[in-house]
Amino acid sequence: MKSSSFFALLTGVAAGVTLGILLAPEKGEETRKKIKKTAEDCVDKVKEKISDLRASAEEAADDVDPAEQPNPA
Repeated sequence: MKSSSFFALLTGVAAGVTLGILLAPEKGEETRKKIKKTAEDCVDKVKEKISDLRASAEEAADDVDPAEQPNPA
């Protein structure tokens, strides 16, 4: 998936969740707690994905044999 598509999807999901919480018939304090919890969860998931991507990139870089790389000269 392209990064712009992923960002658009993530933005849409976040907007949908936020609207759903805001339109729920609850007290403002409870709504703010839910929004904060949802935002924290999203941040945690993004951090986890970044960590997974970093680990995958490092693993892929370790698999590259410098002797097999083309000479730019």
